[in-house]
Amino acid sequence: MAVNRSCSLLLAGLLGIFAGNALAQSASSLSAEQSKLARMEQSLENRLVDLEDAENEVLAYDYKLKRAEESLSEARAKLEQSRRELMTAEREHKAAPSSDTERALHKARHGFNMAERGVDSRVRRVEIIQSTHDELQASLDKSKAAVAGNRERLDAQQALVEKLVSAMLVEAGPGKKAAVAAGNVKSTEPAVAIKAPAPVGKPDMPAPTVAALEPVEAPEEATEEVVEKREIDPDMLDYVLGERERLQKLLAELEGDDTGKHTFRHLTLTTRTDSGTMTKEFEFLGDNQYRLIAPVSGGRQTYKINSWKFRRTIPWDDEGERYVFILDARRLSRPRLVMYPEYVLSHLDQ
Repeated sequence: MAVNRSCSLLLAGLLGIFAGNALAQSASSLSAEQSKLARMEQSLENRLVDLEDAENEVLAYDYKLKRAEESLSEARAKLEQSRRELMTAEREHKAAPSSDTERALHKARHGFNMAERGVDSRVRRVEIIQSTHDELQASLDKSKAAVAGNRERLDAQQALVEKLVSAMLVEAGPGKKAAVAAGNVKSTEPAVAIKAPAPVGKPDMPAPTVAALEPVEAPEEATEEVVEKREIDPDMLDYVLGERERLQKLLAELEGDDTGKHTFRHLTLTTRTDSGTMTKEFEFLGDNQYRLIAPVSGGRQTYKINSWKFRRTIPWDDEGERYVFILDARRLSRPRLVMYPEYVLSHLDQ
């Protein structure tokens, strides 16, 4: 935070030093790169949520697989015991046939057959769980790779933003740079408005080390064109596409009027906005999947859904934009919240 405040003072002074096209170009370039940085942080946050979910799924199936293998081991031991009992019953009936030895033999054969079936069923169960475990492990490996890739992109973008700031400071010159740092620079040149965003990113991620410059305002008639040219982070597109396919596949497995499990009668999103507290009800989609669309505020946000709280980072460029919220409540111990801008959906099939 101290670094952010220091950079804010430096950049505020630099805006008073630079003028004309040079100022507009420098401010616009830095603002664009900072916007990319914020969106990369948002993508990394999404992937970290996916990674946590994948890790929990693998852990759950680790336990299931262990229990299934233990059950199979017990069934095999029981089968071996049944085999010995059957061999004993056959030997005794052969040595001294009687109604008693015949009944004992019949019972031993039935016990052996049931033990064989028990082993077969447990073998199939282990195979099914192992197959699912392998799929989940592959998903976990994919999530780890996505997180690693996003961290690399984020580090590179952070370095680029810092390089742009350093270049602006060098252009200011030693004397003026010192004056700016002291907060003593005055200029008669018209200043461009700046704003320092709230810290973004997860607590264990480095916050951006520069202040955010507002881009030069576009004429009103160009607003729609600017929106159409909004840059979408490629990893965000991949993330939203994956979530859409996951949801479609899950709901497609429901048959007819069967909507699957519906745990909540009311599921409410609560969050703070500039105008107060916003509450909105989720729509039930099926199989414990719930959805709503609501506008968001930029910065670090806390969303409360019934008794659960989720923290997310919203890029300042998305201030006031409508976001899709999907709550996957199949695991009630910790439901998963999926969030992404609604405008990304129009880019999926392009």
